[in-house]
Amino acid sequence: MNTGSKKGMMNLLKDFLPPHIFRIEGQSAYFDPVRKKYVPVTPRETVRQRVVPYLIQELDVPQKMIRIGEKLSYYGLNFRHRADIVVEHFDAAENILRPLAVVECKALETPLDEAAFNETFDYAEKLGCTYCLLTNVDEAFWFYLDTNEYIELEDAPNYHDMLKSIRNEELGMRNEKNNS
Repeated sequence: MNTGSKKGMMNLLKDFLPPHIFRIEGQSAYFDPVRKKYVPVTPRETVRQRVVPYLIQELDVPQKMIRIGEKLSYYGLNFRHRADIVVEHFDAAENILRPLAVVECKALETPLDEAAFNETFDYAEKLGCTYCLLTNVDEAFWFYLDTNEYIELEDAPNYHDMLKSIRNEELGMRNEKNNS
């Protein structure tokens, strides 16, 4: 897939600091507001905990539309891996929640190399996501899937714009069927 030269969005998450650290049974933990439980502090979890408030506060993603660490098998895939973060939308025609965007979080010190991009695109394809984000906090790359090609976005899409784009795609597909 052609991704062109990747520029990334620098400092996208700079205002979203890691949450308070609790001591639970002698271990450092964050309280995850989405999973509603304490989770161990790890470099990758720290990135997840910075991305979630960014999604909610900056991109207007409803908290109830965010899943963290979800097994891909939850979405009917025969795949053992877990997605760091999945943003969902309600599919009224099917009366179910569907993946809209997948977020791949890497630890701060982890470079965002070709393998990381490929992993993100692979998850997005398997889940049928129109959008994907790859970040290690220092860098963030938003992509939109447009007819089998990932297009890097210059600006992060808010939730409502993501919904509009998939509804426009669905409308276009219905119009094509009707014109056939």
